[in-house]
Amino acid sequence: MTVLRPLLAVVAVLTACGALAGCAGQGNAENDNALAVAGQFTRSVRTDPARACALLAPQTLKTVEDEGGTCATALPREVQPAIGGTSAVQVYGKDAIVHLGTSTLFLARFGLGWRVTAAGCTPQPDRPYDCTVRGS
Repeated sequence: MTVLRPLLAVVAVLTACGALAGCAGQGNAENDNALAVAGQFTRSVRTDPARACALLAPQTLKTVEDEGGTCATALPREVQPAIGGTSAVQVYGKDAIVHLGTSTLFLARFGLGWRVTAAGCTPQPDRPYDCTVRGS
């Protein structure tokens, strides 16, 4: 019985560490998933605008279509390609900000995965980002 107690303590510690590692891994997976959707969106704007439109959040898609006809026609006029290879991702619960070179995108997690809520965003001193594509 005395040998069993330390063994159970070690198993409990390892289980807790494994659970914590799993949580940390989820954060990295969410970053990777948000980055993948943002990258796919920016690549698709020029090569397959219909695919890029499918990656928009529902309200953002509606806004794009309300302002410029079909999304596949309007989106390439509104979003410029990302220049540069540097990327950074910040996930905050169900929201994310992705910086791809000169382009900044905002995403939200829906039942179908990450979707772009705003694109073509540039920072404004002491003000919110100015985005060429966004939901209302």
